[in-house]
Amino acid sequence: MNAKVLRLLALPAALCVCACGGARKSSLNPAYEVEKVEAEGSAPVVDGADAARKAALGDALRNALALVVGVYVSQESMVSQAVLIDETITSQTEGYIEKYETLKEWRDGDFYKVRVLAHVRKEDLTLKLRDLEPEPVKLGNPVICFAVEETHDGALQKTSAASTELRSVFAGAGFLTGETGNCDITLTGSVDSAFNTREGLGGFVSYRATLSLSAEKQGGGTLAAVQDAAGGIDLNDAAAARAAAANAAKKAGLDLKEKLLKALRETTVVSLSLSGVNGMNQLSDYMKSLKNIPAIRASWLRSYSGDSARIDVGMRKGGARELSELLQKNKSFPLKIVRSGSYDIEGQLP
Repeated sequence: MNAKVLRLLALPAALCVCACGGARKSSLNPAYEVEKVEAEGSAPVVDGADAARKAALGDALRNALALVVGVYVSQESMVSQAVLIDETITSQTEGYIEKYETLKEWRDGDFYKVRVLAHVRKEDLTLKLRDLEPEPVKLGNPVICFAVEETHDGALQKTSAASTELRSVFAGAGFLTGETGNCDITLTGSVDSAFNTREGLGGFVSYRATLSLSAEKQGGGTLAAVQDAAGGIDLNDAAAARAAAANAAKKAGLDLKEKLLKALRETTVVSLSLSGVNGMNQLSDYMKSLKNIPAIRASWLRSYSGDSARIDVGMRKGGARELSELLQKNKSFPLKIVRSGSYDIEGQLP
């Protein structure tokens, strides 16, 4: 395995004595936050103590940056994109570390070691990490569930080969998949496998499946829909029917995945629930302030009662996570975020 991959994946063990001090305001720009972390680095003493000290310091700064990266990136992404993360982020400490303080340095046998307290610029780092994320994550990281009714020759099946295949297609594209009841988007539909022929197949059986699917957003609304058909061959009727259903699901799933991504890019709408609304005048002023945020293309008041309101916010780019950050930095009405999901935010007005 590539040495950079090994080094990056080994960081959790190497940093076990380090502590993340949490977010602080930047001393250079108070509008931004930094993460203060301690990290240790080492280097062999080969060309003298000064050269080893410089190398150990560089290693400590890379480890400090990698520790923060590990907080914001899933373990799966760390494994699958280890080389890219190392080459584009952890090897470029000067681009993300605002300043550092040497806490301790010492020689340990043939190695020189340095421990530092580093101030890592959170905004710069998270923006870069998002560029490395798969597209579903950038579009809100929705949880996809599957509710596909499957029949073989008209008989309802207890398990769905089509749902299993669809789960594989969407998980492979970077979507999160979940169980019914905890979903942002549900793929609903039906697939029916019907006997085709066994003539001339040398003992094998042929079935053909027709499938209809739609992607439904939680709370209502169809994002995308497809219809398709495919055949399947196996040694008996049941296996051939399952094969046909799975083949149809794989074929349709690839098409539906692209249509869903396109719909999410074009029609990302975040539901914003507000509490602490002090009258219609304040709500009107808040709605006006949303129009001044470039990333927001439009907003609609859906309901208002007492001190609570619900607003649908259409995004030009990004989703709930990006909107959440923008709303907290809204100078006129800095929103306190109570909860943020993939497509909904709960916030409290000051």
